[in-house]
Amino acid sequence: MNAEAKSGSKKLEHPKGSGILIREIINYNNGIAYSSSYRVTIPTKLTGKRRYFRQFKDLTKAKRWAGDVNEATRKQGAEFFKATDDERRQFVEVIPELRKNGLTLREVVDYALPRLRPDGGDKTVSDLIGEMIESKKTRLERGQLRARSERDFRNRANKFAEFFGDGLVRDITKDDIKAWIESLELSPRSNKNYKDVVSEIMKHAFQSRLILENPLDYLTDIERKELFSESDRSKQPAVLSVEDSRRLIQGAYERIELELLPVITLGLFCGLRTNEIQRLDWKDIHLDSSRPFISIDADVAKKRSIRNVDISPNAVEWLSLCQKQSGEVIPNPYMAYLYRRLHKLLKHIGMGEKDETGAIQTSWGNNLMRHSFATYHYALHGDATETTRQLGHDGGLQMLFKHYRALATKKDGERYFAIKPAASAAKVVEFTG
Repeated sequence: MNAEAKSGSKKLEHPKGSGILIREIINYNNGIAYSSSYRVTIPTKLTGKRRYFRQFKDLTKAKRWAGDVNEATRKQGAEFFKATDDERRQFVEVIPELRKNGLTLREVVDYALPRLRPDGGDKTVSDLIGEMIESKKTRLERGQLRARSERDFRNRANKFAEFFGDGLVRDITKDDIKAWIESLELSPRSNKNYKDVVSEIMKHAFQSRLILENPLDYLTDIERKELFSESDRSKQPAVLSVEDSRRLIQGAYERIELELLPVITLGLFCGLRTNEIQRLDWKDIHLDSSRPFISIDADVAKKRSIRNVDISPNAVEWLSLCQKQSGEVIPNPYMAYLYRRLHKLLKHIGMGEKDETGAIQTSWGNNLMRHSFATYHYALHGDATETTRQLGHDGGLQMLFKHYRALATKKDGERYFAIKPAASAAKVVEFTG
């Protein structure tokens, strides 16, 4: 059965002044009219190329669509009709998925555009790192950067560039960085060193608007532990060897101007915490007693154990060489002050390990001297209760065995507490009552 459609008499412009026409179409079958529909014609002045038609069975729907088109073209002009066939196909493909996930196309575009087309433009990893290396070289030449810092960054950053090279900075993800660090197969400490360099690179990329966010900000706590924490086996307390302990305190005596001799002595041979030494005054150190001791009162202990700590005979000898006998044991209470001087001391005696770049690392573990004291004190006396008392552990024996006691022999303990000043060392200060 052939059907034909003829224009009816009804024709209107909607919205008025838009140029969009709605015409009634009469549908015939064998010359008999059986229904009508409404053809909407969008003129070329709106489409920008050719007229566009669409037909509706209902006049209300035809008017609604004509109104929507007019509003869209008013806002976007001819662009509304300029979509290519491929763009239309893509639209049809993605819309169902967006609906399924409760997203609009506008939301997706607003999220993706600043990430895929960052304000700072596109730059390769190699180019970015090259610029940063040149900047650091300039700062080095001006005396604004230490040679070691420049070399350390350059060596590690170049390894990063070798791997990611021509890739765009904006495309690097957290998982990419994590996989790269794991592929180096280095120690947790070295992993952290490389992560710190990559963090500096990504921070610069963020500030340069090459990326919208730093991917390393999304490393989870679990991922950080996997990359940067020592294994349970390697978490045995780090302690100084007897020989390193000897070199450390002898160096503190040789560099007496650093004022570290009391700090090293109280840490190595009395087991005081660093923050306890920071709050300690010489009046709390009783060398003239028949059994020399240190009074750790409430002001010093804070929330930890108030106690009297025995001063070993060799510690008495070292403390007697200190230039000072009054006031605070550490002139400046800030950790940065202490660690700067400690770094100088470690450099002086050549303590530290070479990292993968060949640079000497002089890091200082938390309460390393206290850990050493606990290990050698227990090894010498074999009395866990007494060692715990000296340390002031609220956690008792369990805390000692879990966190502080490393393997050492009684002979090691004897050698450790026999570390004394050379016989030729003169007393700088005689302590009296």
